[in-house]
Amino acid sequence: MRKYLYIVILFYQNVLATSPISKLDVYIYPEYYYSGVMVELNGKVEESTLPLAFEMVVPATTDSVYLVSGIANDESEVLPLTINYKKSNSWVQLDLDKQSFRIFVFYVPFDTSSTRKFNYTVQATVPLNEFHIFIQEPLVAQDFTLAQESTANKDQHGITFHQIHVVELPAMSAKTIPISYTNHTTQTTMVLLQQLLSERSQGKPEEDQSKQVVPQRHRLPLWEPFAVLGILSVLVGIIYYNQKDYSSVFNGEKYCPGCGNKTDIGNKYCANCGGKL
Repeated sequence: MRKYLYIVILFYQNVLATSPISKLDVYIYPEYYYSGVMVELNGKVEESTLPLAFEMVVPATTDSVYLVSGIANDESEVLPLTINYKKSNSWVQLDLDKQSFRIFVFYVPFDTSSTRKFNYTVQATVPLNEFHIFIQEPLVAQDFTLAQESTANKDQHGITFHQIHVVELPAMSAKTIPISYTNHTTQTTMVLLQQLLSERSQGKPEEDQSKQVVPQRHRLPLWEPFAVLGILSVLVGIIYYNQKDYSSVFNGEKYCPGCGNKTDIGNKYCANCGGKL
């Protein structure tokens, strides 16, 4: 009898536990600026719970995870996190000493086919109270499917964001988001957006632009990555440095196989044409 009573008490303690994280937004960017998925977890910790240590699950194919502690416009330190493999999952340990934090997860769940099917799971060793998940629908996507109830909004560039509201997530419980679509172009949203902006700057008729319906702005930080562009530049630089590919190297110098432009040996993409090196 005592055994069952103990289990019931633990269950209700877990369900009714107050989260040490007062705010959490999860942003999923498939094929945003590179041929993979970037996830940003933007949160705030209750001051009374600092310092806070906990673990969270990351995808099995995760390449890199970075913690940015503090407010983005401060001199924030970018810390690479070690990925640990246990209990059939990949985990990272978070040691937070400031209220505001950002976590960036980079992974490539795609194969060489045009069909994109992948999941992202939110799971932590601490309970999570009300939070939101935002999924950016790639501009290059066709037949985009999100197997979750969500609301959709578009920003001024016509990019759709799907919002999922999660009321609560007990410690060690998992919230999995399955996502699927087709990308026949192999391009990213950033490449296509640059092409569209270039066409507009080269004299797209005002009449055509006036026909576009600009949706009402809402308070979702849809272009959050631009606000932390400096941080992302550091992250991308670290990733590329750790994944050096010395193909197309001649006499100690590296050249783009697409346009022939000279580039740094550590680069993965050409700064001139955007092609993969």
